[in-house]
Amino acid sequence: MNNATEMCPMELAAYQALRPAKRFTDSRNVLLDLAHSGDGSSLMVSATDVILFYDLKDGSKEKPIECKKYGVDLLEYTTDDTCAHSDTKGGLIRLLNITKNTYIRYLPGHTKRICGIKSNPQHREKFISSSEDGDVRMFDSRTFDNYGLLRAGHPPLIAFDPDGIIFATATKSETIRLFDVRSFDLGPFSVFRIMKNDDDEWTNIEFTPCGKFILVSTKGAGVKWIDAFSGKLVHNFCDHKNPRNVSLRATVTPDSDYVMVGSADRSIYIYNTETGNVAGKLSTPYPEPSHILDFNPKLFLMTTLGREVMIWTPDSDYLFGRLPER
Repeated sequence: MNNATEMCPMELAAYQALRPAKRFTDSRNVLLDLAHSGDGSSLMVSATDVILFYDLKDGSKEKPIECKKYGVDLLEYTTDDTCAHSDTKGGLIRLLNITKNTYIRYLPGHTKRICGIKSNPQHREKFISSSEDGDVRMFDSRTFDNYGLLRAGHPPLIAFDPDGIIFATATKSETIRLFDVRSFDLGPFSVFRIMKNDDDEWTNIEFTPCGKFILVSTKGAGVKWIDAFSGKLVHNFCDHKNPRNVSLRATVTPDSDYVMVGSADRSIYIYNTETGNVAGKLSTPYPEPSHILDFNPKLFLMTTLGREVMIWTPDSDYLFGRLPER
């Protein structure tokens, strides 16, 4: 895309300058999940019965893959040419060859709806999944092995740290457990019960790019910033609006300095992770919040899902040094 850059600027003005460069309305279905390829060149989006694909090098859309027989909910790249996805009801995970539009293998194990699929960032062919059956399973897409199983007891949220050595589970919207992927069978090496003053239902967890914090998205009014070493609740970002309790997924900027989340006042809020204060807002075209935000792993691009797929890049004023003084 014309305004995409290889290096991500480390200043607030860069994030304040983000504007929708591309807007796609390729499906009338609810947009459920998104994933970027490891090299940052491709984007896929699940929309109930179809997977939408986009080339981020030039901002063009590619041929979608219909999933009308099984449906599609959560998805994740396992290589740049293959993905793992769940359906909207059951516990089966399917491995799809994107290039050939054929299924490689079905991965059984879970007995209820999948609630998380996360690839190891250093070995994307290996991934973990979680389910409403209370289990976390570990798969290798090369051998199709289910090589690990954890009984969480409650439907867990899951996330890998940036080095792919630690993974976290979150249960009952209050407890985070940290596991070493090399010795997960020995149990968690840290357990944090988060001290909070609300009943917000947690919807997603992710480690920050620096690996020092865990971002917790919710259906409520707050997004939580937690110290990954102590379990301390550092900030509860709560100035954005979510009156209908939409399941929001916030995102962390690549430098870990800011958190961005959709809001029901035609805005995306930018929070400073050092102070916890609002550092700026981006305008969106719709009153309901953009429910999923995600930064590209390689390019300075942000993708948001709402009524449509929107790809954000810095505007030309920022790129050519013409931003007005603030």
